[in-house]
Amino acid sequence: MKKILFIGIAIMISAVSAKAQTTVRPATTDSARTPEGRAAALTEKMKTELSLTDDQYPSIQAINLKYAQKNEQIFKGSDGKFAKYKALKSSRKDKGKEMKAILTSDQYKKYEEMVEKMAEEFKRRRA
Repeated sequence: MKKILFIGIAIMISAVSAKAQTTVRPATTDSARTPEGRAAALTEKMKTELSLTDDQYPSIQAINLKYAQKNEQIFKGSDGKFAKYKALKSSRKDKGKEMKAILTSDQYKKYEEMVEKMAEEFKRRRA
């Protein structure tokens, strides 16, 4: 009788912990899967880390959305890895030019550092 009770309790605990593990997700997971969500998250990060002004914010948001959508098309494209790499590198360069026109020199320096950190993190996660 004790064995049956023990097995029943073990099954219930396993079911509860399995359910908890499958339903707990970061709040940004779903929105980060869309270009719009990624652009919004990046803009908010930039607002904090670069101390964007109220005048800069809408321009930065538009640029982030433009390139998030462009990069999404590159990722989903049928080109090979090398072609995608070249296209993304070109996209990053073009975006940098647009950012440089809006950000101050100090902000742009911080922006470049932030982009480099994100690239390193991306490489680390892919490895």
